[in-house]
Amino acid sequence: MTSEPQLSGRRIQVIGVTGAGKSTFARQLGKHLSIPVCELDSLFHKSRAGGALSEEDARRTVQALVESNDEWILDGNHWVQLKDISYSRATDILYYLGIDTPLPLTLWRVITRTIWEVLTIPGVLRRELSGDSLIAMSLRVRARKYANWSKRVEMDSRWKRLSGWYGRGSFLARVKDTLRAA
Repeated sequence: MTSEPQLSGRRIQVIGVTGAGKSTFARQLGKHLSIPVCELDSLFHKSRAGGALSEEDARRTVQALVESNDEWILDGNHWVQLKDISYSRATDILYYLGIDTPLPLTLWRVITRTIWEVLTIPGVLRRELSGDSLIAMSLRVRARKYANWSKRVEMDSRWKRLSGWYGRGSFLARVKDTLRAA
């Protein structure tokens, strides 16, 4: 793994912990590369984008996207649901670790998203008051994902670590420079 990750192709999976900034980054990368971006959470979870599909319908939607396009960016984790569909076809798996994004910024993103969802999506308040709280989950998974994803980088060169809040700007600048030179 290098400290300056480079794209190998144009089938890109962007993953990271909740609140790390992966959706914003994926949209920016898609704009620079003129590649369609699919936000997986909008398919798998009730969100700002609307209601969730069944898991099987969401899988079929992603499968149709990756099979009918040579270029795509998928934003979101959903490893268990998609490892045989998108992860196996991705040329690059770019990941954000929550530890790379300042904790106050991550918490701000998660808390404001949660407040918005509580106010606009039925059932979210019940989720937040239960053991499935997005806020609690985002804090629990930081260290676990770091250990898991760091191992994958050693085994698979498609896995590339983005240095969170601080590194995404330089990565996008390199993508722009590469496109200008081409």
